[in-house]
Amino acid sequence: MIKILTDSSCVITQEEASTLGIDVIPLGLTFGSESYKDGVDIDSKTFYAKLLENKNYPHTSQPTPQEFEDRFAAAKEAGDTLLVLLLSSKISGAYESAVHVKEQGKYDNVYVYDTLCTTIMLELLVREAAKRTNLPIDELISYVDDLRKRAKLFAGIDTLEYLAKGGRLNTATATIGTLLKVKPLIIISDKGTIDVIGKRMGTRMAIKSVAELIDLDNIDKEYGVRFLYSYDSANSYELVDRVGLKRDEIVEMTDLGPIVGTHIGPNAYGYVFVEKKRR
Repeated sequence: MIKILTDSSCVITQEEASTLGIDVIPLGLTFGSESYKDGVDIDSKTFYAKLLENKNYPHTSQPTPQEFEDRFAAAKEAGDTLLVLLLSSKISGAYESAVHVKEQGKYDNVYVYDTLCTTIMLELLVREAAKRTNLPIDELISYVDDLRKRAKLFAGIDTLEYLAKGGRLNTATATIGTLLKVKPLIIISDKGTIDVIGKRMGTRMAIKSVAELIDLDNIDKEYGVRFLYSYDSANSYELVDRVGLKRDEIVEMTDLGPIVGTHIGPNAYGYVFVEKKRR
């Protein structure tokens, strides 16, 4: 039997993952002296309340090698094949850690695939892979690989503050950008990096620009359009209207939660879709 292992950056709850037959390793989150496991003892509402009120900037942590070891060993003992889909190796060291544990333990039943993505883009891969675990493992990996190459994420960030606090942006630049109400537009690149592709003055202009990045005629309708937000969904619902979709055409509207929220802050918005296959 093929089973799927992922991490909590894919924003699938533990309860739903259990129903789908997916094992989710919770990522770590630290606020000062307080430590949490994402989705286990801290939820999105509690996280954003702390983020907006707490002077301590939170930090995230990847799964420990032992957490991978325990799951790999259990799969081997059960005679299962394990497909591991974690957030991008360009964003976290979790992928390299999983590969190391696999090689050290000689787990031939474990396949670690570098998704080169995160958040609901990763969720898309995980959900669709879980529907196809009846396929041979090589066919399943080929399917995931094709889906990843066609999946796109475009988003807007409301503030540069959290990118600066996380060391991903010069503090002076972030301060000037915040004062000028500069709103960055971002993508998850084909290489698995978070890239800024533009900046706009003001939220309305930024939302309009993100909406214009999608070509509805080029969407693979099998997967639809998934919308994302952090803390407050108002900007994402405005994005839905700008894109020209009806509310009942949304596959899902997902709160990004603590792990991604740590790095982008509240009021982010965006979407994920899959391009049609080229003939």
